[in-house]
Amino acid sequence: MAFFLGEESIMAELVGAVTKVTTGFLEVNAISIDNWGFKLFYKWTTSLLVFCSVLVTARQFFGSPIQCDAGAARGGIEQNVLESYCWMYSTFNIPREYKGACSAGDQDTNLNTIVYNSYYQWVPLFLIFLAVIFYLPRCLWLLWEGGLMKFFGKGTTTRFIEDQDEKREKLVQFFCRNIHNKYNIYFCGFIFCEFLNFIIVIFQFYLTHRFLHSRYIDYGFKVWQYYLLPPEEQQMPGVINPMCYTFPRIASCDYWRWGTGGQQESINAICILALNIINDKVFLVLWWWFIFVSIISFIRLIYRGIQCR
Repeated sequence: MAFFLGEESIMAELVGAVTKVTTGFLEVNAISIDNWGFKLFYKWTTSLLVFCSVLVTARQFFGSPIQCDAGAARGGIEQNVLESYCWMYSTFNIPREYKGACSAGDQDTNLNTIVYNSYYQWVPLFLIFLAVIFYLPRCLWLLWEGGLMKFFGKGTTTRFIEDQDEKREKLVQFFCRNIHNKYNIYFCGFIFCEFLNFIIVIFQFYLTHRFLHSRYIDYGFKVWQYYLLPPEEQQMPGVINPMCYTFPRIASCDYWRWGTGGQQESINAICILALNIINDKVFLVLWWWFIFVSIISFIRLIYRGIQCR
């Protein structure tokens, strides 16, 4: 009996915690100090980035991020050691005669430099870093706002307000005495934070483009164009799948080890980057989401400009 009571208590606490988080996220019965456009950045974008970071680290759902095949030289090789080594040092310079899908045939013919895939180890941390950046304007606005709206809304979030006229008169007097001359600063501070949101979403395009070896600026648009093609045209020579170009599934690895004769020997392995099946879709969703919030932010700035005229 005590066991069931304890279990019910734990469930009640869990439901209460989830309800509290949901209520806080949706700002139920809370004083709002911004607008829905601002929330798209610090709330929805940040949550999306954190969710994507968790998603790309969920090995229990998608398996090992890399699996390698050393061919005839497989004997005597520790598979875990080989895959760990190749995860850190594999490259995308696969011979063009290799017939595997999403590999050398999907790479740029003018690509002469060796491209290492080790930056994929940083994808979860990179997404968390973007989430922190998108939350910075919110922190700045909280600092500048200083709880003013909460003060004005004190005692007004309930359905029935006692002494409405008296409370309204006190708020008006407080505003005229303390805030009236600072209203322009308050308004301009919020506009600055909205402008900072727009700058951040543009900056993240540049940052992600550099992070993915200059393969991201037009990523979503190219994927959209590619999948508009009929299936037979997608298989034509010279047609590159943008998802395979930005996130190749096949990598090459030269694994060096000590041989039986005491000399070093090189073993070439072909590796499947299974994690890129998730990465390409994650960054595709993020690309379109960032386009959406940048358009919304730009429209909001135009609206603010009209207000200031």
